[in-house]
Amino acid sequence: TIGSYDERNTALASIQPIASSDGDNAIVLTPKMIPSGDLISETRNQRYGVEVNFSDGAFVFSSGMTGDGSSISIRNVASYVTDATNTADGTTFEIGTAYAASEIGERLFGITVESGTPESENTVSVAEAISAVANRPAVRGQASMPAIVQGNQMGIDPSKPFEVTADNRSLTVIVDNISSQIELAVGQYSVGDFTKEVQGKINLMADKLGNQVSGVRVEFDTESSSLIFTGSTATDDSFLQVAGSADFGLEDVEPAFGTNSSYIQLSPDTQGTTPLYVFQDRNGEWLETTDKGTFDENDIPNWSPIFLDRGELTFDTSGTLVSPSGASVLKSATIIGNDINVDYQGSTQFNSPFAVLNQSQNGAPEGDLVGVNIGEDGLVVASYSNGSQKSLGKIILANFATPKGLRQVGNSGFTATSQSGDAKLGEPGAAGFGTIRAGATERSNVDLTAELVSLITAQRNFQANAKAIETSSTLTQTIIQMRG
Repeated sequence: TIGSYDERNTALASIQPIASSDGDNAIVLTPKMIPSGDLISETRNQRYGVEVNFSDGAFVFSSGMTGDGSSISIRNVASYVTDATNTADGTTFEIGTAYAASEIGERLFGITVESGTPESENTVSVAEAISAVANRPAVRGQASMPAIVQGNQMGIDPSKPFEVTADNRSLTVIVDNISSQIELAVGQYSVGDFTKEVQGKINLMADKLGNQVSGVRVEFDTESSSLIFTGSTATDDSFLQVAGSADFGLEDVEPAFGTNSSYIQLSPDTQGTTPLYVFQDRNGEWLETTDKGTFDENDIPNWSPIFLDRGELTFDTSGTLVSPSGASVLKSATIIGNDINVDYQGSTQFNSPFAVLNQSQNGAPEGDLVGVNIGEDGLVVASYSNGSQKSLGKIILANFATPKGLRQVGNSGFTATSQSGDAKLGEPGAAGFGTIRAGATERSNVDLTAELVSLITAQRNFQANAKAIETSSTLTQTIIQMRG
């Protein structure tokens, strides 16, 4: 029996042997250990992941944790051998014989203890080893975070193509102060196409003043089988809320707020120094605290690196500065005075004409709407006087299984009937759908502008031919008169 642990507790354990006989020697294999005693250590002090290996004639015990504070100790807690065992050096324990714990540890595992140590305290400890985990510098701050909303588990199987129908196509989205109801196109989607479509729809949202949402990301988390929405701004005023069908895990989803960046202002003591206690956890992360009391890894704040000069600026979609909301005060520091010698002898400056070699522009001046164009794919694009273009929306088409079954209402309106079947919506140019001809007369497939140009061309050709006939007739009449 030795001190061991399993996934449930740390307790005394009995070796469960599988024995075979080899003449005078008995060979014992130990495939597992069965807990057979009380807990040695409380649950909060237990450490899992300990490994035991036999290499080059010696046992190697590896700690289950890493870090500069990692250590391991082996204690003999038994002194009675219940089976004959051959050790690596040929030493044999007699069946039913009592041995000192130190003797078992030394003869079986090669563990030696100091003389005079009580059997209950026979412990071999390994000195602290340097952590194999790359240490990260400890800093005092918290980075600004955008609003992040994670949906519930999707009600459909995202690993297969799924249908967006008229019942689950609607989403209600609020980004900061901009809210809108999004209507997705009905059809079949993969999870990648679905997140791309939702993200595109959200980033086209705008308020009455024309302030448009941009930078919102929509991703699919394979681990939780849910959608994750990440806002575009990172301030306390950042807000994100999404509501939709349970098919996409968007029913009863909690909204989220963003956070501003912050840092800790430590108060110096009378000697001009600041007491700071730094600890390192098993993963190599540095943890800071200003309290030197009882150490509890669950109560110590875990900080992540940010710019400690508070230089982060956050803007909204209209370019207005959002964070910081007020002025930043620079803290002065007292340094020891010193003299600086500046030598200008090595500095030179050559006179040359000034000229701009290259310039770049990352924006555009204010422009007025000069035209709207509709492409064959149904995309409505607005053109402005400053040369920029902006997509305003997209026209969708409806197809029916039996178009002749539609009922006409008015000169150019039709409605679905039981004979035509339900409408199937899709984008222009997609399978089963035609394209859009912009500028054509209603109930016609003729381009009005092109036909008007053809009409003017035909009229001019007619006038030219008529003039030629008139000239020929005049010449003929003149010749007849001359001969007469």
